[in-house]
Amino acid sequence: MLDHRIFNERPESQERMIKLLQKLGYEYVPRAVAEEKRGSKTKVIFEDELVKFLGRQIFDYKGEKLHFSSESIGKAIRELDAPITNGLMMTSKVIYDLLCMGKSLEQTLPDGAMQSFDIKYIDFDNPANNIWQVTDEFEVERPNGKFARPDIVLLVNGIPLVVIECKKSSVDVIEGVRQNIRNWHPDYIPHLFKFAQIVIATNSNEFLYGTCGTAEKHFSRWKEEQKDWQEELCKKCSPDGKIVEQDRAAVSLLSRERLLELTRSFIIYDANIKKIARYKQFFAVKKCMDRIKMKDGKGTKNGVLWHTQGSGKTISMIMLVKMIQRDKDFENPRFILVTDRKNLDKQILENFSNTKMHPTRATTGRGLVSLIKDDGKTVVTTIVNKFETAIKMNFRKENKNIFLIIDEGHRSHYGRLNTYMNVVLPNAVKLAFTGTPLIKEEKKNTYDKFGPLIDSYTMEDAISDGVTVPLVYEGRIIPQGISNAKIDEILKYVTAPLSEEEKEKLKKKYSTFFHLSHTTKRLEMVAVNVYEHFIHYCRPKGFKAILTCSSRASAIDMYHELESLGDLNSAVVISPSDTREGDDDDLSNSSREKINSFFSKIVIPLHGDSETYEEYVRTTFNREDNDIELIIVKDKLLTGFDAPIAAVLYVDKPMRDHNLLQAIARVNRVYPGKDFGLIVDYYGIFKKLHGALDLYSDEKSGMNQFDKDDIRDVLSGPQENSRELLRVRDNLLNLFPSIPIDERRTIVWQECLEKDDLRKEFYERLKEYSKMVDLLFSSYEFFNFVGVEKAEEYRRELLFFTKLRNSVSLIHDDSGEMSTKEYDDKIKNLLNKYVMANDAWTVQEPLDIMYKAKMDEQLKSLADSKSKADAIKTRMIAEISSREHDDPAIYMEFSERIKETIRRYEEERNTEKYLANMEKLAEDLREGRSGKSYPARIDNDSDSKAFYSTVLHELQEHSGLKANEAIEEDIAILSQGIKRAITGNTKIDWRDNVTVHKRIMAELDDLIFDFIEAHGLKISTDIVDLILDKLLIVAKKRY
Repeated sequence: MLDHRIFNERPESQERMIKLLQKLGYEYVPRAVAEEKRGSKTKVIFEDELVKFLGRQIFDYKGEKLHFSSESIGKAIRELDAPITNGLMMTSKVIYDLLCMGKSLEQTLPDGAMQSFDIKYIDFDNPANNIWQVTDEFEVERPNGKFARPDIVLLVNGIPLVVIECKKSSVDVIEGVRQNIRNWHPDYIPHLFKFAQIVIATNSNEFLYGTCGTAEKHFSRWKEEQKDWQEELCKKCSPDGKIVEQDRAAVSLLSRERLLELTRSFIIYDANIKKIARYKQFFAVKKCMDRIKMKDGKGTKNGVLWHTQGSGKTISMIMLVKMIQRDKDFENPRFILVTDRKNLDKQILENFSNTKMHPTRATTGRGLVSLIKDDGKTVVTTIVNKFETAIKMNFRKENKNIFLIIDEGHRSHYGRLNTYMNVVLPNAVKLAFTGTPLIKEEKKNTYDKFGPLIDSYTMEDAISDGVTVPLVYEGRIIPQGISNAKIDEILKYVTAPLSEEEKEKLKKKYSTFFHLSHTTKRLEMVAVNVYEHFIHYCRPKGFKAILTCSSRASAIDMYHELESLGDLNSAVVISPSDTREGDDDDLSNSSREKINSFFSKIVIPLHGDSETYEEYVRTTFNREDNDIELIIVKDKLLTGFDAPIAAVLYVDKPMRDHNLLQAIARVNRVYPGKDFGLIVDYYGIFKKLHGALDLYSDEKSGMNQFDKDDIRDVLSGPQENSRELLRVRDNLLNLFPSIPIDERRTIVWQECLEKDDLRKEFYERLKEYSKMVDLLFSSYEFFNFVGVEKAEEYRRELLFFTKLRNSVSLIHDDSGEMSTKEYDDKIKNLLNKYVMANDAWTVQEPLDIMYKAKMDEQLKSLADSKSKADAIKTRMIAEISSREHDDPAIYMEFSERIKETIRRYEEERNTEKYLANMEKLAEDLREGRSGKSYPARIDNDSDSKAFYSTVLHELQEHSGLKANEAIEEDIAILSQGIKRAITGNTKIDWRDNVTVHKRIMAELDDLIFDFIEAHGLKISTDIVDLILDKLLIVAKKRY
């Protein structure tokens, strides 16, 4: 007789879990016995077990083995069962520290002396020495006299370390998560959860875990990477010979050794928030430990850990430091955390400070040297350029117990500054963490400088795990045009003093889209569109946004435009005019005045200095109030700024490669109600985004394909490189045979290069010398061979000759450039007056960019054709440029140049739309969407439509089926049945589970044969198998 009760949570999940745990080595304690052990439902510890464990411990005093007194054991238990007087998290932290580090207890000794000895609550090093128990229906009294009853509790030495809520398979496991969260609230049973290290919600097909205090959105699935170990243990411990998802996750997290490892090394308290490692952080840290101990066969202790942005690299660093500190193989380990930017240094300092690791920040180069000398400073943070001072001070520390942990292990971390790190700390272990894929030149650099890849975690992996949200691209354009042809006449007056060649250069410069994009009318239209989008999209959902502009001046202009519209609280974060920020340092007078005015009127009066102001903006933006809703930036905050509340990145500047990838990652953090991060592009970065995302397509995180030229300095030894350096240096110095090397008059050097052919030769030889000096400072072996003093001499010489080149190039106008500063503002005013702009319109509807790689094959032919056209166009432009001085009359008027730039820009943006439409078309084809209509019952069901199209096509192809309305309706019903059969069997990692495949195929086989028989179709079993295979392929893509 069928019994529906088998689907209840107790037989389906709870009893199964208990039976598996018993096979893992836990003793089952029935509910009645457990309540007897507790003594009261207000108590949650099995005190007898804890007394037994503590009582077994011995300490040595004058050669005598002694046990702790009963008074000491009682005190240890009272200390552990701390009252929740300062809040659950603070109490939980006190208990956690006691569990991990034990307690020092003063003992009265046989000779009457008093001395303290350490007692431990858990034996982490010897799991079998502990008492392992599991009980169920763990009823605990609430403050109001009522009760809450977690389904399962795991106890180690009588201490409840794990709390589990079980659900039947027909109930969403998130309900168990919410039940756990409710239960640790003050009016429920927090006195149980103050001990809990792992908190679980599960049914037979799904399993989520967190720790006490974990937010609902951060409860995670576990994906085991030691699959053979997991499978073997599952087979051994399965209650019925079958393996379900609950079994796999329970074995991975709750096997005795793993539970202790997670508790001891993979839980941290970050600013009073308790956090437990995600599976990827756990295995990454373990792999780092294997590398450091040279257990992974790579022959080095150094390496690179590549985990995509937003996946918690800093938490991984903290857990790694914590694990190294505990490992007995490392004596007094010390850690230097290296970044390449002040804001990142400050951020990592705060992250480590929040975990009570007491890092010290090196604010100067001399300060760094002092901190490295001080062996008492365990954790030091610094910016990489501080090592240059250490070199100048001839400082070197050869200790092997120092670990260099480098954040964003590319950019300025290699080259000269990387070499300085190696010279100062030659024996340090180097571990580089990066979240950005590396372009070709960086692949070899990163591996060469920091060692082979340790672990990777791609953007797609993070989205799949729910660690980050997908990114969606939307392209918009602001149409522009010229209102009056007088611009050409006025330009003639403005530039009258200039030669025809100088006029031409000005026209060329200011008719580029970069300059047209800064015009007042266009910025007004962008501001209006951003304002409307924010008010209607962001604010109702409780989101905030970031707007990135192409210059500091335009960021300020945008701020004032948005302020004039009212009801939107924005803030600008830029660098002062006397500080470098990206590529807009060649400021016009008006731009400089605008920036200075912003700081003098807004920043300084209210906040005192730019750093305090920036910190205020960062903090306020991350709050849920509306004090700051939109941040306007140029380059600042586009790296290393975590703001989960930011859901939209408005882009109005050119970006590419790392800068682009770093910027879009600002909106990929998880936040309640945020299904995706949106990139609204006003500038036209679609192609650059398309190319940047290709960096992610490499299965080794974009770092596994080296060119032969990339390994030049590996093949060439330091002696050969040294000879080559001396050769190119002599070649350069030989151009100045009559000048003493200590000549200090600049004019003497400049006069030596008056002849055009000699100057050209000088530029070429200097280029060769520069390459060799760069190689010297980027190769530690080469640098070590040459020596610090000689290397610095070569660097100073290079600096001298570079300045000489700049001076003579300017004197003789060799650069082909001219200074236009005195004309900049005049021409900008012309553009602002005569270049008009209209309302924004969309060139690309929202498109999920994460799955762009799937359409590469379909776009290949189109891309190849476009490349050929671009090459032809480039050659034509080069040819025209080479003849531009032959006949000035062939040049376009300035107004025509502007029109042509706008036309080409809009044509390019429409090409983006075409390419994106091709991408969507390719996706439609893959998913079986053809643009045709579907039966009404599945019209809003994309999954059923995909199965419908597959079945209909195959039956028409192989059985001669003639479709009509009735047939199509029947196939729609069939497709819904197919969907139910598949979704009823899918679970985590089902795509690789042969058992699940067989179960699905059996159900689909019945459905297809019933349909064939009902409609009298003649079709072979081979064709049925073909249909089943194709349905499974569609299912794997969709679930």
